[in-house]
Amino acid sequence: MVPMTINQQLGLISGSCGHPRAAHALQTPLVKAQRPLQHTKRLRRFNKISCQVGDAFSQHSGTVISFGEALFDCLANERGVPKEEVKSWTPYPGGAPANVAAALAKLSVKVAFISALGKDDLAVQMMDLLAERGVDVSGVQRVDLPTRDVLVVYDSNDDRQFVGFGGPNESFADTAISADQLPLDALRNSAALVTGTLGLNFPITAEAMYKAVETARAGSAVVLVDVNWRPVFWDDVSRAPEIIKPYVSKADIVKLSDEEAEWLFGLAAADALQHPDKVLEQLPGVKGVLVTGGGAGCSYAFKGAGGKIDYTGIVPVLKVESTDTTGAGDAFLGGFLASLVKLGGLEALQADADKLRQAVEFAAACGAFTTTKPGAISAQPSQQEAEDLLRTASFAPAPAA
Repeated sequence: MVPMTINQQLGLISGSCGHPRAAHALQTPLVKAQRPLQHTKRLRRFNKISCQVGDAFSQHSGTVISFGEALFDCLANERGVPKEEVKSWTPYPGGAPANVAAALAKLSVKVAFISALGKDDLAVQMMDLLAERGVDVSGVQRVDLPTRDVLVVYDSNDDRQFVGFGGPNESFADTAISADQLPLDALRNSAALVTGTLGLNFPITAEAMYKAVETARAGSAVVLVDVNWRPVFWDDVSRAPEIIKPYVSKADIVKLSDEEAEWLFGLAAADALQHPDKVLEQLPGVKGVLVTGGGAGCSYAFKGAGGKIDYTGIVPVLKVESTDTTGAGDAFLGGFLASLVKLGGLEALQADADKLRQAVEFAAACGAFTTTKPGAISAQPSQQEAEDLLRTASFAPAPAA
């Protein structure tokens, strides 16, 4: 990446967050609607990349495939105020699956991204950014819906909250990822498939998610599901657990936060973080879980070759100067997947406690590094940067049991 700010990379300015079909109801003079896509060199490049779906992509055996939403996080420029009082927003490219894909590419892992984007300027900017990072974007579908933007505010404790979109929840491109356009050969031949769960709220995308998982499992891929609970994406929050649980149960590895373990399985958050084996016991068909706890660190529980829970551990948080936690969990996940690929795959981690610990510690370093800069993608570390952080930073004391 060239050394410029993320807004320079994207051609955006602070406060210019919205999309062409319906600017959000909180629009102020500083929040400008996105311009329609123009026929420029950038558009021609976007069309060239998009028309390759199913060609070069299907030949990429051993690729990690990230599946799901790509969007723009519009971060409030005023901290500690409700969204009604926010005067301007700064857009950053994001969406957990897109973040994970970018993180893997930064770590020199062969990675492809499957999603659906609109035929708008935000889509072009996202495709450009991911392609420049080294992500194969030929599996991205183009649809006649706008690319999603999400409004993010910060409370008095500087914790982020997702508070709405630039239009109706069901009106964005990521709700329409088509199962019929999936690159099935690539999925069968991939090293790993990683998805979230937000798309399960939308029938068309949900069908594609299940088909992708079934196809990947029929081949040699490791399937990793990140729960990534975001209530704002769900039309009926009360039904979400019964929709998410069956999907999560199809994974080989599940990544979730301690609070998500409490919400989904009724375990106390602190107990889930201290005893990740209790989370794994809730998922009989799953081989391993990663539990993140923000400032409290992370933990893991994995089954050995015999099917018993043989490996558990807690990795405290690395001491860094944090400025923005957006995308930290996605960088963590990218770091873990990168280690999984480079250390020999899931079976290698299940057979070696030291390798498994190494993978989780490297993931923790990737997550910690990302919090030191703003933006989910622009702040991600390279392999060397993550290794340097592991070597120079110290782990905080482990939380008391």
